[in-house]
Amino acid sequence: MGRRFATAIAHSGSEARPLRIRFAMSSLGMRPTREQLAHHFLPQYGEADLAERVLTITDAELERIGEVAGYYAWSEEAMELLGGSMGGTRAACLATIDVLEGTMRDLRKSQSQQELDWGTPERSAAELTQEHLLRRRATTDGPAPSDA
Repeated sequence: MGRRFATAIAHSGSEARPLRIRFAMSSLGMRPTREQLAHHFLPQYGEADLAERVLTITDAELERIGEVAGYYAWSEEAMELLGGSMGGTRAACLATIDVLEGTMRDLRKSQSQQELDWGTPERSAAELTQEHLLRRRATTDGPAPSDA
């Protein structure tokens, strides 16, 4: 299956730079709304500033977040690297960071309140390393290779 490359604009301060998101084409994309991201997903991980910002993103940015989140949550690569899905909410939050900020930074809170309530153990350093590897595989800077 060929690779598809898409360009989103990552904003850092006053300058914007292109961010290339690479992923295998699939029907696994998510379709979060701005309101779901702002009021339900992002606040769970302490992302209040990003939650406010996401209400004003373009349709193209929203679509890209959904595509990247689907890759993070359900792609074959994610299943292999992570040993299963990271979950849709976490994937959507990480995708929002990666698409809008282009930083690949960690979430402000490592676990959602729901994960804490369920007694979900914190991710180990090895698990976080695998998560970062998945994100690096999906994100590349510079010119995109041909889809040949």
